Amino acid sequence: MPGSVMSAAVALPVRRYPRIVLPGLALLVGLALLLVMASIAVVVGVKPVTLGAAPSGLARSEIPPVYLRLYREIGERYGLDPWILAGIGYVETQHGQSAAPGVHSGRNAFGCCAGPMQISLDGSPSTWEQFRVDGDGDGRMSVYEPADAIATAARYLKASGAPADYHAALFAYNHAEWYVAQVLAKADEYRGAATGELPAAPEGVPPAADSMRQILADHGIALTPSQRTDVRSGVLDPRLLAVLAWTGEHHAVVITALKSDHSRTTVDGNVSNHSFGRAMDVGAVDGEVCRGTRTGRCADLVREYAAMTGPLRSTELIYCWDPDGPADPRGFARADHCDHIHWGMDG
Repeated sequence: MPGSVMSAAVALPVRRYPRIVLPGLALLVGLALLLVMASIAVVVGVKPVTLGAAPSGLARSEIPPVYLRLYREIGERYGLDPWILAGIGYVETQHGQSAAPGVHSGRNAFGCCAGPMQISLDGSPSTWEQFRVDGDGDGRMSVYEPADAIATAARYLKASGAPADYHAALFAYNHAEWYVAQVLAKADEYRGAATGELPAAPEGVPPAADSMRQILADHGIALTPSQRTDVRSGVLDPRLLAVLAWTGEHHAVVITALKSDHSRTTVDGNVSNHSFGRAMDVGAVDGEVCRGTRTGRCADLVREYAAMTGPLRSTELIYCWDPDGPADPRGFARADHCDHIHWGMDG
């Protein structure tokens, strides 16, 4: 409701662990997901995808054909991810299928908003009056007409920071973090395979498409919706994808940051490898939360990363202590990295 507060070529010693859910892992995963969603507000935006993406099977079965076409056409017209528009449409009115007040006539139960995208009619000028669009070009504009409502929502998102910062735009649409999280999660469910070309993998690195499929099918790799979008959308370096896929073969891990959920710069002001899709943070390994100790599952994994050779050897391996000794500059210690393993690759 705009303006409303409502509403793998790897040479290393292999240590295999049982692929079971260890005690407490489910809790760790849940906590990690909540923490990541809560932290969305303080990172530099959420920009889910730049490549086009086909609708998922759920999108085709759940979204009425007219709405499905409009989300895609209007998303392309405004340079926005159409599945963000679809996520809003679902959360607000189930794509106009809700029988609640204000969807097809009048205002909603809060007395503020109307139409399939629940656009605010309050204020002078109201959100509808400021941003309304004749989405289907029929010479008439109605907040209850899907084409007009979806186009108006798209224009409002653009004015509020999308696509550079989807979090800010969605928070402007409805001032609630739970709302932002729900829309992003639904958008991820609706977003199918990327239609753009995936980056070519360097020699000795598995194809990005193979690593993507392996990661997305691996229940031992805990990812948030925005992280799953990063994996499938082609924005991650094939080397990172290959190492993440390898990690899932040998460990159960919780990923706490990839590209979209990390700030563009480091605390030192340098551009982060995360922003280029060349870095990941691991916050828990085989049921153990990383705390910077020199023994345990996190310590085992960081040493395994340090032992890698060839094109998958990280050029930026950071933990609470130096995993490969002072003689090798590719790994180093930082006190602010005691709660996660940072694996990164320079360009």
